[in-house]
Amino acid sequence: MRREDEPEEFEIADSYFQELRTWLGFRDSHEAWIPEAGSRLAQDDGLIKPHQASHNIANAVVSAIDHLHALDSIMIGAGASHTLAPFSLIRAAIECAAQAAWILAPEEQATRVVRSLSLSLKVAKDRETAYSELARRHPNLQGTLPDFDSDKAQLQAILDASGAAGKLILPSSTHILTQVRDVVPRTSALSVWQLCSGFAHGRRWAADAVLTPTQSTSLPDDVIVKENRPTMRLLVWALTPAMDLIRYSLERHSELSRA
Repeated sequence: MRREDEPEEFEIADSYFQELRTWLGFRDSHEAWIPEAGSRLAQDDGLIKPHQASHNIANAVVSAIDHLHALDSIMIGAGASHTLAPFSLIRAAIECAAQAAWILAPEEQATRVVRSLSLSLKVAKDRETAYSELARRHPNLQGTLPDFDSDKAQLQAILDASGAAGKLILPSSTHILTQVRDVVPRTSALSVWQLCSGFAHGRRWAADAVLTPTQSTSLPDDVIVKENRPTMRLLVWALTPAMDLIRYSLERHSELSRA
């Protein structure tokens, strides 16, 4: 990627990273985790303690910002150019920001409460899966394993006590991104996330779909080696839903956090 080849796209990327840096205060502040007393988000928290919606939201937004700031540091700060790694960072940012937007988007308190508790349930399930694998290799850890059934029962009891009608689910990233697609309609967040996932998992279809080989080398046995490089236009296309989801989440968080 060279600035002289794509000046408009580099200008858009510069503006994205400049905006991103203004969000670092949210990432680095404890205030992001504490909504104003009497605000709608504080009321949500009061119904579902100790699994506050504000904590799920702040954690997701902070994670999204942090991933894109790493990309900013690599590309702008260090001046490095990588073919695949930027899309792994963008994928994580989209996934995290979508979680926050998914909880924040509904006007109905009951839906926000159910979604936040469902995300907490997914966290509990993922934790159990990860710890179980550790315990399989290190039997001495068996006594410290989390109990998913107990976590699920606690979350269900909190939901029942809140009075919110709804059912807890284990939301997948695809489910969440499908439900927030109308929140940021400028670019398909789901499609971009799927492409970035292809890059993150080393799936050749992703490179074949969007990367143009800059050099091809023929080897014996009809093997052709292609050197692929992304364009800034592609990177901006991938960055757009990540930025839009973070921006939406920050604005909506600010709205719901004020009394």
